[in-house]
Formats: sequence, structure tokens, C-alpha cells
Amino acid sequence: MASSGPIVFDATGDQFIDSGCIASIIWEGATTSGDRAEIRQRDGGALVWAGRTNTTQTYIGANLGPSGVSCPKGFHCAQLSAGRLLIYLRED
Repeated sequence: MASSGPIVFDATGDQFIDSGCIASIIWEGATTSGDRAEIRQRDGGALVWAGRTNTTQTYIGANLGPSGVSCPKGFHCAQLSAGRLLIYLRED
């Protein structure tokens, strides 16, 4: 199966409304020390991933393991101070 690329979140409030399983996340961009990013599930708001910067240029990644994190009702960007999030779904 060919990859369709990452889901890109540029701002707080961006969302993915379909069912998916998050395999990995990359936060990149110009930041200030202390900036925060957070992804939560759409149904109930359970925390999927959170990050905080300590520098002015961010490239933080998270591999969520072989099973990933299932988000049956999608997920949203609950906080994004700067930069953008690249979210890769597991492909079956």
C-alpha cells in the first residue's frame, strides 16, 4: 500500500476526524524555549502525545511502537505554540 504522507497540523484546533492509528509524530519548526504541543483523542480528550521545547529550533520525534496509538474517532491538536506537527498513521 502506498503512503499518502503525513497529516499536518499547523495550529491549535486542527483535527483528523477519521479513525486512525498514530504510528509516529514529528514536531518541527522555529520555536521558543517552553513552547508546547499536544495531541488528544477527539472522543473524551485522552492525551496521545505532549511535547515541550528547550531550544529555538525544534525537531522532536516520537515513535509510538509497532501497535501505535488507536484513535477510533480521530484526534486533534489541543495545543501548538509554534512550528507544525507531522503525524504518520500506521498502515495495515
